[in-house]
Amino acid sequence: MVKRLLSQADEVRRRILGKSWLDGFVTPDYEEYGISNIPATLSKIFNVAPEHGHPLSAETVKPLYEGGRRVILLLIDSLGYHVLLKMLGAKDSALRRLPSESLLLPLTSTFPSTTPTALTSLNTGLTPQQHAIAGYSLYLKQFGLVANMVNFSPAVENRRDMLLDLGLDPARFMSGRTIYEALTDAGYPSRVVTRWFFRNTAFTSIVHRGAKIEPYVDTPDMFITLRRFLEAKPGEEQYIFAYWDTLDVASHVYGPFSEEAEAEMRSLLYSMKTELLDRLSHAAAKDTLLLITSDHGGHTLLEDQTIRASDQPELLKHLQIPPTGTSRAPYLYPKAGHMDSVRSYFTDTFGDSFTLLESEEGLKRGLFGLGEVAEDLRDRIGDLIAFPREGYSLFYSYKQHKEETLLKGGHGGLSEDEMLVPLLAVQLKHAV
Repeated sequence: MVKRLLSQADEVRRRILGKSWLDGFVTPDYEEYGISNIPATLSKIFNVAPEHGHPLSAETVKPLYEGGRRVILLLIDSLGYHVLLKMLGAKDSALRRLPSESLLLPLTSTFPSTTPTALTSLNTGLTPQQHAIAGYSLYLKQFGLVANMVNFSPAVENRRDMLLDLGLDPARFMSGRTIYEALTDAGYPSRVVTRWFFRNTAFTSIVHRGAKIEPYVDTPDMFITLRRFLEAKPGEEQYIFAYWDTLDVASHVYGPFSEEAEAEMRSLLYSMKTELLDRLSHAAAKDTLLLITSDHGGHTLLEDQTIRASDQPELLKHLQIPPTGTSRAPYLYPKAGHMDSVRSYFTDTFGDSFTLLESEEGLKRGLFGLGEVAEDLRDRIGDLIAFPREGYSLFYSYKQHKEETLLKGGHGGLSEDEMLVPLLAVQLKHAV
C-alpha cells in the first residue's frame, strides 16, 4: 500500500520541482499543488463556490471528493514531506496501517515558508501577495516599527498583541474572507481546535474568523475533543481545523530530522490511534474525511553557518533597518544608492552561500503568489531577498538585551525540506 501511495506522490513531486524557476531552490506552486489551494478544495468538497484559489484536480485527488461533507483538517506545524515519508517507512509507525484507499501528495508551502504567512493562506485561499502577511517579522509602515507577526507585537517585545493597543483592528488587517466564513454562510458549522494559549490572540481572530474556537491543553485531549465532536452528531456535515504545534518547537530546538522531533511525531500518531481511531464509532466515522497537512517543513541549521547580522557592522551600515522576514529568507532594505554595495558585501563575505533576488523581480515571477498585490506588501518585503544555501541562515535579533538560543532547525526559505509538505487523505470509515 505504501508503494502505491508513493508512486503518485513521486510524480507530483517531479512536476513541482520541474516548475521551479530559481536555480537550486523550490519555488511555490500557487497555480496547482500549493497549500493556498486547500481552501478552494474544501469549498469544492462542501459544494460551495471557492472565493480564492483553485481546487486540486479531481483526477489527482479523487478520494477527497468522494463521501460526505464532514472534514477534519489536522495541521501539524513543521511537518515536512520527507519527514512524513520517514514515518511511513518506520516499522512501528501507525501510518503503515493506512487503508488502501488513502491518498498522499506533496504540496508546496507559501513564500516565505513560515507559519503566519502559510496559515493565513491555508485558512483563506489568499496568496501572500494578496494578504500581505509575508513573514515572521515585518516592517509595518503604518506603525513605524518591525513587528512579530505571530505575537502581533513589536519585535523587541515578549508580550502578545501589543499592536492592538497601537490601534490595529484585526477585522480590517487582512482583506478577504476565511474558509470558515464561507462555509458558515453556506450552512456548514466550522470549528477550530487549537492550543489553549492561542485561543484569544489577534492572529487567531484574523485567520480563524467565523469559526468557533475550541481550546485543548495537550496532544491526547486534542484527539479526545475531535472524537467528541464527531460522536455528538454523527451525521452532521461540518468542518474542523485542528492545529498541533509541538513538532515545530522540537524541530527548532533539536533539528527537524532529530530523534527528539521523530519522537514527537510518534507520540502524536499514538494519541491519534488510541484516542481517536480506536475509540471512534463506525457511525461517527462514516462519511468523515481526515486530512493531514502542514504549513511548512524544516531545515537543519549548522552552527558555523549561522550568521548573526549584528556581527556584520559593515553590512548593517548599508541598510536602512536590520534584516526582517526570516533567517532563512531575510528581507533587506539597502539605503538609497547602496544596492550594489550590499550585493558586493554578500559576494565578498559569503561567496556563493547566498543567492540575492530583487524583491520586485520576485513579485514579477510569482514568488509571492497570484492575484492583486496588496497595497502594503512592497513596504514589507524590502528591496532584496537573501536566500541561504543548505545549512546557512542570516539571523538578526531584535531583542539585543536578551541572549538568543542558537536553533538547530529553521524555515522560511526555499529548500525542498522547507517547501514540500504532505497532504494525506484518509476516509475514516476505512480506518476504524
